[in-house]
Amino acid sequence: MDPVVVFGDSLAEGRDDPGPAGGWNGWAGRLARNLRWPRGTVVNVAGPGATMADVVGVQLPRVEGLRPRLALLNCGMNDALNGFDRARLAGQVKEWFGWAAAAGAQAVAAPVPHPPLLERTIISNFRKGRILQRVGEFNEELRDNARAFGMTFLEPAAVAAVEDPSLWSSDGIHLNSVGHAHVAEVITEIVSGLLGEQAIPASG
Repeated sequence: MDPVVVFGDSLAEGRDDPGPAGGWNGWAGRLARNLRWPRGTVVNVAGPGATMADVVGVQLPRVEGLRPRLALLNCGMNDALNGFDRARLAGQVKEWFGWAAAAGAQAVAAPVPHPPLLERTIISNFRKGRILQRVGEFNEELRDNARAFGMTFLEPAAVAAVEDPSLWSSDGIHLNSVGHAHVAEVITEIVSGLLGEQAIPASG
């Protein structure tokens, strides 16, 4: 099977979902197991603290030359928390989807969730409102560009269960193992529909 490339921040990296052999498992590792992908199929270039600028400026160059069958994006939490210029963000999101299209990949972008951190941290209602506004704006850019390129945006309603604080670690900003398992189940169904029989390699 052609490579699958995962981009994004610590949510895509799999933080707080330990793997059986060390490191992080995460929804990407669980997705690979769900679909029985051979070891090494998933190239995960996501990293902690990454923003969309890091995705296009650091992560994309790391996979230059690859022609993956599938590209997955899980990013935006750091952008929402720290702020961004929307016009610049729009260009970055467009560049990522454009790369996927040029590489011949199916692209799936996950939405920025509403993190429990906002309820656990003492911040002003104004700042909380601005963060939620940026979450919405980031998701709008993902949705609009996915539509423009004929790709897939995972609507927040499809992963509404992540609103449950029990799916998050104590820091309120990283999914726990249960949360990663849930996201993996949702993305497994989507990927199976996109790739059809190619999603699961033939045995033997």
